[in-house]
Amino acid sequence: MKNSKGSKCKHKLRDSIIEYMMKINLWEEELMGEIPTTFEKYGGLILFNSPSFSHSKWHEAGEDLWSLVCSLLNGDRIAIKGHIKDDTFRTPQVKLIYGKSSLVEFTDNGIKYRWDIEKTMFSRGNVTERHRIARLDCTNEVVVDLYAGIGYFTLPYLVHANAKHLHACEWNPDALESLRYNLSLNGVSERCTIYEGDNRLVCPKNIANRVNLGLIPSSEPSWEIACQALLSTGGILYVHQNIESKVCSSKIAHCDACANLKKTSPKLEGTATAAAKLVSRLEKDVIVSDSNNFSVTWKMPEWYSFSLHLSHKLLTFVESYHEGNWTVCVSEVFKVKSYAPHVDHIVLSVKCFPTTSQLLK
Repeated sequence: MKNSKGSKCKHKLRDSIIEYMMKINLWEEELMGEIPTTFEKYGGLILFNSPSFSHSKWHEAGEDLWSLVCSLLNGDRIAIKGHIKDDTFRTPQVKLIYGKSSLVEFTDNGIKYRWDIEKTMFSRGNVTERHRIARLDCTNEVVVDLYAGIGYFTLPYLVHANAKHLHACEWNPDALESLRYNLSLNGVSERCTIYEGDNRLVCPKNIANRVNLGLIPSSEPSWEIACQALLSTGGILYVHQNIESKVCSSKIAHCDACANLKKTSPKLEGTATAAAKLVSRLEKDVIVSDSNNFSVTWKMPEWYSFSLHLSHKLLTFVESYHEGNWTVCVSEVFKVKSYAPHVDHIVLSVKCFPTTSQLLK
């Protein structure tokens, strides 16, 4: 509802709701703040953000009000979305308030998704990352998706990036049901193996060219198993993380090694470009190496500081499982979206390879 057409729709929705509520003698000025100005739509289901329509007066108005809203927005069901629960399943707090079914279908970039909107989540805001994955060339490659969900990233790897095979880890029974359905719906079931349970326990090892770690606010609990999932010849990790900006440096330095690395790293000034040759050794001082040609534009110093911690930890894990010395390089950083002020959801592309091997291209 940001363009002129959307603005007209927003005003029409507001005016029609007010008119109806006045007609049945239920209108109060305090209700104005609960009339939604934005919404998501999945097929015929209209999804509003909380606190839209939370006052008891709206529900007192009955189904005629919801029927009016649906007619204005060309829908047949209405649901209200709260914040995602802080549980291990990242369960959505969505309640269907009008209509009979919470099952929805949605097509994005030619990929079909189906899920129960009250039981499992789907983030439309991750569209840039889904489309980035779709542009990758994973021909003849094996991918591990540690947080498969309903197939948000699993499906782009299989349908568009043409992964040879994908190993999908998921422990939410409702998400697993949708994942299986969506794999079949898109005709890629035969190229996907599903592992039910905690990815730290069920993920296959020494198998992947690429590993996707699509969990926020942090995927850190699975960094170790991600390194173990990589082939002994190396591969790429895609690490998702929420980064808070404008925090003191003491909150960013996760350990003494990272703090030392930060001291020896290139000085960041605004949108400085710094070498992303982040190589650490447990038995030596943590250093920045100039052994390759990767470079990243660090839009925020906090992004850079986090990459130091990430690189140091990943090298620890990868060398403790695979033989020999390895190099860990943050080669690219992608911003997916912003949450509250000063919180960014980013994805770091991290190349991990044995030091004696040829640099991954």
